[in-house]
Amino acid sequence: MTTQINFEPSPWIVKNLKNISKNCNILDLACGYGRHSIYAKKIGLNVTAADIDYEKLFYLKNVHNITVLRLDIEKKFNWPFKKNIFDAVIVTNYLYRPIFKKIFNSIKSKGFLLYETFSEENIKFGPPKNTNYLLKSGELLNLANKNRMTIIEYEEIITQKKKPKAIQRIFAKIK
Repeated sequence: MTTQINFEPSPWIVKNLKNISKNCNILDLACGYGRHSIYAKKIGLNVTAADIDYEKLFYLKNVHNITVLRLDIEKKFNWPFKKNIFDAVIVTNYLYRPIFKKIFNSIKSKGFLLYETFSEENIKFGPPKNTNYLLKSGELLNLANKNRMTIIEYEEIITQKKKPKAIQRIFAKIK
């Protein structure tokens, strides 16, 4: 059985990345095969793609002109990014709450956060089902408000594309 790789970027990420100026520095955190990294590079952004999976990063490094970092961000002292270094951070389909503050601190003043991942309602539809990897209702909205962010767009929805899934999405700007 072969694994089908999804190289199609999230339409929501595509729509909101268009609001980021060309030549800005972005981080695609837990990037997987880099579907958002590839798209961001294509529209003129400078991309750093980080993931723990060497094989996925190897593919990305060999196909595209993107800075690639193999990184286990869940290790206690393994956050290599300085404060205020990125104009935007993208996170999709990944949740590890202990690094939220580090993510926010890595974004420059007037920089952006694009975060899209599963919410607790997703338990009805399939994996992930572990609540450690599922957002509580309003969690991204509350985090953005606590971290000096202006909310540009926020959704807590059930999508029907391909298969149903419950997700939260936020596009926010550091004040």
